[in-house]
Amino acid sequence: MVEDHELKRGLNLPMAIFIIIGMVIGASIWISPADYLIETGPAIVLAYIIAVIPAIFIAYVIAYFGSAFPVAGGTYVIGSRLLGGFGGFMIVWLIILAVGSTLAYLATTFGIFIGQAIGIPAGAELWFSIIVGLIVLVVFYLLNWIKIELSGLIELIITLVGDILVMVIFIIAAIPNFSISNFDPLFPLGFGPVLFAALIFYFSYSGFSLILDVAGEVKNPKKNIPRALLISIIFLTGIYAIQALMVAGIQDWQSPVGTVIEIILGGAFLPQGVVLFMTILIALAIASTLHPSYMAFSRDVMMIAREKLFPEKLSKVHEKHKTPIPALTLLFIVGLIFLFTFIPILGSLPQYDTETAAVLLSAVVGVTVLIIQCFVSIGVFVLPKKFPEWHEKAGFKPSLKALKIMGLIGSITSLIFVFLLFLDPDAGTLISLIVFPFAGVGAVLYFIRKSMLKKRGIDIKEILNKLPESVSSE
Repeated sequence: MVEDHELKRGLNLPMAIFIIIGMVIGASIWISPADYLIETGPAIVLAYIIAVIPAIFIAYVIAYFGSAFPVAGGTYVIGSRLLGGFGGFMIVWLIILAVGSTLAYLATTFGIFIGQAIGIPAGAELWFSIIVGLIVLVVFYLLNWIKIELSGLIELIITLVGDILVMVIFIIAAIPNFSISNFDPLFPLGFGPVLFAALIFYFSYSGFSLILDVAGEVKNPKKNIPRALLISIIFLTGIYAIQALMVAGIQDWQSPVGTVIEIILGGAFLPQGVVLFMTILIALAIASTLHPSYMAFSRDVMMIAREKLFPEKLSKVHEKHKTPIPALTLLFIVGLIFLFTFIPILGSLPQYDTETAAVLLSAVVGVTVLIIQCFVSIGVFVLPKKFPEWHEKAGFKPSLKALKIMGLIGSITSLIFVFLLFLDPDAGTLISLIVFPFAGVGAVLYFIRKSMLKKRGIDIKEILNKLPESVSSE
């Protein structure tokens, strides 16, 4: 392993599309349409269509940044050029928190689905899920060592099989049981609950910003990043809406049910073997989010280390595979820490089961991602002026007025959803106990690091006044 400042552009358009889709689709699509049906009525399908509207603003800004500044670790690069050394450091520091929480949350959820599929007793669910989660984290950590072309191909296959195939199976199987009478009336509780559900479902569209972090490895990024975002957002809106439509068409909204799997089991319209197969595929869908979490956010760690704000050993890239293994290792270790601390602690409390513990940890992911999205969105006010030459090279280059409007709406939307997370007492308490102290530690570490660099004669401001050498649109 040697330090190398070149990452290979090995991700083609289909790979970029499926990396985005794999990151965005999570377990929620197998929970929320059923869980919220009683609160919205059959108009739940409209909630998913409305929910994509704020996500469009974020995707619009990301398409611009990705085509103008196609660099690995784009979230850090853009944030640091907007907010300076402290802001860039804190963004990556929060990314580490978000990825650690994501890995622990998804690994545990993977274990829960497998445990349910094979009938693990409730009393053994917690530690079974943790052990299975450990295995999953190790597997995808090692898979991210390999070349980006192979890693991208693996994500494409996992997303096709885990996310898309299982949804298609459910949709097709639901057609014979679909009843149009379930949609009369369409708004039994009024339109208000549908709008509120749309606010919640917005989280089902989070994850578009991930493409910024692997932008340095996308072929022809000026064209392929905007295309990948456009295709992804159209596809996701369609598949989410159809899934919700089928749930409403086969399940009476007045008969509460917790998950889509429960609908499948209760409706008996699929053979038991197919149900088991689908459950395993849903677990694989969770893995399709695990894989790109390692892949993308390790690039932010690599880039900040390359610019001296993190230990420089984390900037190294494997000579043969061109992958940032030290940065991957850091994220892996943080994921393990969260898996073996927060999940057992929360899961052992009498008021929470293992699944609730995992979902609560996902709230930490949600708030950190939203905060980062907020800062990235307002970058459109600064970066075009600071780096006009790269603005001119953008493959997707709207007018500055349009960029500012979309960036402002995107940042305001993200900020609103941060506050909405605190409306849940449990989630708000956990966020306060984890995110704020973690951010405080990060602030202290930044000033320690800055002092160390100053003694070495390194000026952070000078480094951040230019874009990394690895920015290339070729």
